[in-house]
Amino acid sequence: MKVYIPNETAPLETVILGIANDMGEPLDINPVSKSHIDKGTYPTEADIIIELEGFASVLKEVGVEVLRPTNLVGVEQIFTRDIGFVIEDKFVVANMKEPVRQKEFPGIEPLLSDIPSTDILRLPPDALIEGGDVLVHNDYVFVGISKRTNRAGYEFLKQQFPNKSVHALPLEVNDSPETNILHLDCAFQPVGEKYAILYEEGFKARPEILYQVFGEDSFIKVSLAEKQQMFPNIFSVAPNKVIIEEQFIRLKEELARREIESIGIKFSETSKLSGLLRCSTLPLRRSHTNM
Repeated sequence: MKVYIPNETAPLETVILGIANDMGEPLDINPVSKSHIDKGTYPTEADIIIELEGFASVLKEVGVEVLRPTNLVGVEQIFTRDIGFVIEDKFVVANMKEPVRQKEFPGIEPLLSDIPSTDILRLPPDALIEGGDVLVHNDYVFVGISKRTNRAGYEFLKQQFPNKSVHALPLEVNDSPETNILHLDCAFQPVGEKYAILYEEGFKARPEILYQVFGEDSFIKVSLAEKQQMFPNIFSVAPNKVIIEEQFIRLKEELARREIESIGIKFSETSKLSGLLRCSTLPLRRSHTNM
């Protein structure tokens, strides 16, 4: 298999979508999940399975090949995005900070067996990185510096992809379920061919490089409340077509004004684990053309 990801929006061909079967005990490894455990509103396995299968159906309907991890009993395998990611024609195996999340990789490993070993990159032990912190935009790679991704991880990508303009974006990291930014894709994501969804307060400082690349008028800016609903974490299947949570009415209207079609699905229970649609997907191939 030849992997290929040029950006976040080119027509999607093949993706690994997470599963929720036998996901084990609730995990309190981020402030949002911990908050729902404390409040007794943590989602059930059955509810998440329904949402993921609905997502899978929509992906198949638009012509995407959907692969699924091998079920590992007792391991939460919903958010495949963080386990690895593709930049151009290279698959990068993530080096995950949380030991409980390191157990997820064997679930997707069989799906990578057809990728040439020369196209698979592994990080040194001190370099931490998760796929939710890596967004590819043609000649640019944006890397969130978070609780899960460190400077060494960013430097590794910078060295491995000298043909790319790789930029570090320090995120707002704290213990608050309201304001903590778990990954870069919780605060920013390109959409369409020239737009981006942005929660500017999610960064330690104004993300100047994003303004330089996209321009002020290209942003769909979201509020704190919308960030908490995870507006930035939609998923593009083509430049003019995205899958979003069905309750994101304002975002759907903003996208329509930019001639981007939205397919709404229910994903609100899964979001209680601090992840949404992009988080649940690991794209392996997008088209070389935007047509």
